[in-house]
This record gives sequence, C-alpha cells and structure tokens, in this order.
Amino acid sequence: DVALPIKLILLDSLLQEMNLLPKDSQEFHQKEYWDNFFKKRGKKAFEWYGEYHELCGILHKYSRAVDNILQVGCGNSSLASDLYDVGYRNIRSIDISDLVIAQMSQQNRHRGELIFEKMDVTDMRFKDEEFSVVLDKGTLDALFTDTTEEVVTKVEQMWEEISRVLRVGGRYLCVSLLQSHILSAMVTWFSSRGWPVRVIRCVEADQSKTAQERVFPVFVVVATKFKPSSTMRPVLELSLSTDGQISRLGEADSLVKSVRGCQQFCALRARLAGGGDQTIAEASLDLWEAGQDKPRYSLFLAERKKQSNIMFAAFIVPQGREVEWMFATAEGRAQLCDSASCSRLVVVHLARDNTFSSLVQVQEELAGPVLELAPDNLPSKYQVPFLSAGSEQVGDRVERCRGQSTLSGQYVVEDVCVGVDHVRRLIFLSRPHLTQSEAILKSVKGKNKKTKKVADLSVLASSYHGIMVGSLGIYLSAPCKVLVVGLGGGSLPNYIHSTFPLSNVHVVEIDPAIVRVAQDQFSFTLGDRLTVSTSCGLAYIKNSVEQYNIIMLDVDSKDISSGMSCPPPSFLEPHFLDLLCTRLVPGGMLVLNLVCRDSVLRGELMEVLARVWPSVISYKLEEEVNEIVFCSSNEKLKSGEVKKTFSQAFKLVNDHVKKATRAGEDLIDLEEALQLLKVSH
Repeated sequence: DVALPIKLILLDSLLQEMNLLPKDSQEFHQKEYWDNFFKKRGKKAFEWYGEYHELCGILHKYSRAVDNILQVGCGNSSLASDLYDVGYRNIRSIDISDLVIAQMSQQNRHRGELIFEKMDVTDMRFKDEEFSVVLDKGTLDALFTDTTEEVVTKVEQMWEEISRVLRVGGRYLCVSLLQSHILSAMVTWFSSRGWPVRVIRCVEADQSKTAQERVFPVFVVVATKFKPSSTMRPVLELSLSTDGQISRLGEADSLVKSVRGCQQFCALRARLAGGGDQTIAEASLDLWEAGQDKPRYSLFLAERKKQSNIMFAAFIVPQGREVEWMFATAEGRAQLCDSASCSRLVVVHLARDNTFSSLVQVQEELAGPVLELAPDNLPSKYQVPFLSAGSEQVGDRVERCRGQSTLSGQYVVEDVCVGVDHVRRLIFLSRPHLTQSEAILKSVKGKNKKTKKVADLSVLASSYHGIMVGSLGIYLSAPCKVLVVGLGGGSLPNYIHSTFPLSNVHVVEIDPAIVRVAQDQFSFTLGDRLTVSTSCGLAYIKNSVEQYNIIMLDVDSKDISSGMSCPPPSFLEPHFLDLLCTRLVPGGMLVLNLVCRDSVLRGELMEVLARVWPSVISYKLEEEVNEIVFCSSNEKLKSGEVKKTFSQAFKLVNDHVKKATRAGEDLIDLEEALQLLKVSH
C-alpha cells in the first residue's frame, strides 16, 4: 500500500485549481432534501440567504455605488441600508406588504435617500430601462414554490417586468438556494433571450452556521441583459466561490447537474458533521471536469466503529477494478475499511474515459474534496494516507471495443490488471459498476508471430461459475446435456465445453450483439458440442422438446427495481418453473445464479422453488453478490446427506479439472463449500 502526505486545501479553491465540478447522483433525493430545508427554515427565511457581510464580495463585484438599484421583495432585510452605509445612494426597495414598507421606512428615516414603496413585482410602475441593477434576495424562491401553471405564469411575469425596467448591460442579481426547477426555469428563460447566466456559490454565507447547518448552499445568479441576437449561443457559467475560476458550460443540463452536485456535497458533509447515518455508505459524490459530459471521479464513504489504527484515509481503486465486490458494494467497502483499520475511508473510483498518469496526480486533484469529508476532529496537521491495491496504484484500462445493443444499451469490453492476472470484462454502461462477464487472459503468438492476449478457456475468472460447474459432478459418469440460458462473454459454456469432453452444451442468448461480442472478444467458438440459439430464454424453454441433465440460468434482469437483479422475475414465475422442470431429465438439476438483496423476496422465492423440486440447496458466496441455488429431484439428494453428496460431486469435478487442465489448485474449496452449502428444503 502507498501512503502519501497531502496539504490542507479548501474544497472550492482546489476544485477551481483542478477545474473539477461536483455533479449529482441518483442517491441524492431532491424532495427529501428540500422538504428538510423548509422544515428547518421556519420563519427565519433571510438568515439562510446570508447577511450583507457574507454577500458583499459578490454584490460589490457586480454592482457599483453609482448604479441605479432596485431591490424587489425587500421584506425586512437590512440589505438596502447596509449598501447605503458603504456609499450606495440610488436604491429603491419594493414589497407588496403595507406593513413591511411602513416598518422599513420608519427604520431608515435617517437615510433620506433610501426609498421604500409598496409595489407588485409582477406589475411595476417604473419606466422602461430605469435601473442598472435589480437585487432579489430570496423573493424568487418565495414565489416559485412549484411548477404549476399559475405559479410559473406569475414568475415569468416578474421576469418580464425585471427585463423591462433593466437597461441593456444591466444585471439581475438573484440570491437563491436554487431548487432544481428554479434553476432550470431561470437558465431556459434568460438564455433564450440572449442573457448570459453566471451562477456563483457564496461560500461566505455558510461561515456563521455550524457544520451541521451547512446543508443548503447559497448561490447568486448573475443574469446580464443583452440585446437579443439570433447568432449568439447561450453563455452559461459556474463559479464555486466568490473569487474562484469561472467554468463555461455548454448545456443547461450540465449547469443544473453541477449545482445539484454542490448541494449534494454540502448535504453529505452536514450529515457527517452530525454523526452520519447508515445511508452514508450508499451515497456517492461525482466530480466532473468542466465542459465534460462524463465524471472523472466517484467518491464513496465507509466507516468503522471499532478502535482503528488510521483515523482517516482515501483508497484509490485501480482502473477497471471498481466493478469488483470489494469496491462496488457498500458491504465490500465496509470490509475494505475494516481491513485497513480505518475509522473513515473515502473510496475513490477512477471513471472510464479518463487518463490518470499516477497516484500522485490523483492525490493532487482530490486532496481538497477528500478533506471536505474528513471527521471534524481531524488534527490540523494530519497527513491523509492515500492507499491503493499494492503495486497497481492507478491501474490500467485498455478498451477493446464499444458498441450499442438494442436490448442492453451501450456496452464496452476492456482489459484490466487484477494483481498478476490480465482480465477481459464485458460491462453494460447502464450498470457500470457491475461486471456482466469476464475471462482470464493468456498471451499467444499469432501467425505473424506477434503476441496477443486471448481468453484462457482452461480458467474461470468468476468464482460463482466454478460453483455452478460443481453440479456436473453428480452427472460425470455419462454424457451430460447442459442448457445455459444467458451467454454474456461465454466464459461458462466455453469452460464446460473445453474441460468436460463428454458434455454437450447449448446456449440461449436473446441479444445477437452479445453473441457477436462473445465470439469476437472472448474466444466463444461454436462446434458440434457447443451450439447457440439467438432467442428469448422463456420462449425457447416453452417451445423446446429437448430434455437436459442440467439447466443453468445465468441471465440478468434489466429491471432491478424489485430488489432482484438476476434472473428476471419472469423466469421464477410458478408456471414457468413447472415448465422448466419438464425440460429436465428425471433426476436432472436446475442451477440458478441468484442475485437478490431483498431477504423477504428471497424467502418467498425459496418457497416457490421448493414446491417444484423436493431438494433445494443454496450456496451464498462470500464477498460476492451471487448465490447459487441447486434444485433437483435426484435420488442422490434424498438420503439426508445432501452436503456429503455435494462434497463428493465437487471433489469429482476438482479431480477431473486438474487432469483436464493441469491446474495446481482446486476449482472449488471443499472445506468452504461444506460451510456455505445450505439445505433450504
């Protein structure tokens, strides 16, 4: 492992130095976030938007003492009087409340040039182009409560009036918390009229709040009135601090996502300051380079409650390894944190489609964001260790191919290093943290004597495939017909075909694009004993009259909302399981790759399987999401010594594999198998 010291750098200044922007993720629930704000805010509305001394850095940058200024919806804010006291004289403030106007006029009677008058911001009596600056501190947020037609119409009337009373070159300065519907509407409305829009985060507005209260960052939107031009492209900009670097963004959606990312980052930091909660392990923070449409880093948190040797550290996951259980799941990251004996660990994924030269480069780019997630009691001179996986450091990722499937969406095949091994992986980019299929690579010389890497058919890269193959031990005494539903890269049927010469393997794969990938990238070669049907697995089982010794279901679900990502729920409907049973020879076996995070759903499934097969045995792999379920009516499993029968079958497979492949190690750990095999029925 590598531990390197870093210097303390503030988040905003470092993000600006490295030109990185936080973006939102799916775990960031907008409704819950804003409901929490309105509950906490109560009647203290203006306090959330910052006082004059916190906002003045931005206000003075975008206005001058000689400007003719209009403040809309002034309420009881002291903003106008604060500006007056530092030399601003031409300020008019309006509000719809008689009481507020009377109160503010009385309070400022000694500031004779300040004018407060009752007026509706959607119907102002001022002349066209009378003002050079319009100030709005929280008024837009108060008006723009939802996206109903009535509210939107009223807000747009306000903007029309602001546009009318502002002279060309004048600025609308809006202090807002920027709910996503507000920012989206602002960007659309003003940019469509040729106004450049700049969003600035006012970090100073957080200074008077406790760490736990810094949930809702304050922004100032600067919209500058330009003459309409049909040739002018929208100008959209973001700065993460008052004096920070200004990033130009090409699309409105990128600006909205960046602001939401800031809000998410602040929300997570505030939760950490309050002691955190169990949802922190599932939260992720994405950092993007300005102008890019894909993230550069994803940050995850893991915590250890026991006494630890390391107070706080960051772990850089080598490129391509973010799909592994240890780094891709909250449970895996918790184990990583425990193994490192670290109280709080930031686990960093290096996103694909980026270049990373060294661990030092990554450390320099991430020093600030990582420190923002540190415990409050971190010593001021603490040197944060940056850890990695041995000698791999940032690792290496070589993209072999990328394509589009009408069924699975965009996919990529890439070669990565895992320790001493080179591994080829198929990834569906709709679920980038999940390996669809993988194969260990070996080097071979081609006809031109050049060395190339190809899939090694004598080795299984996925340990759960090894457990599925263990089922063949019960049928080794005679030729075995195997049906595999779900091809992926073809590693499982490839291995069975090449290692068990008495087997006949037929594969059913619904996606023709995946069949091509398996043939082109994973050495999947058809022959007399290895065949494939490009068909829906459900339809194939329904229409086929063939019977098999073993049917293996290794097919993923495109919809994981049910809590089960493998197989699709339709494969586990009772009527289909009954049909599946008829496609097995007497004593045949269904081998199911199950990935189910919902314990209640899993229990119901086991009951359904037990109604069809008298023997249901499960094997939950450690440090993986996969659970292999064996279902059969085989007489060998009715003796009551199920574990002994499987242990013998696994040993037969181990012995056979060693002879066939000259492997030095067992395919299946027999001692572990005895511990993990569970008789469900």
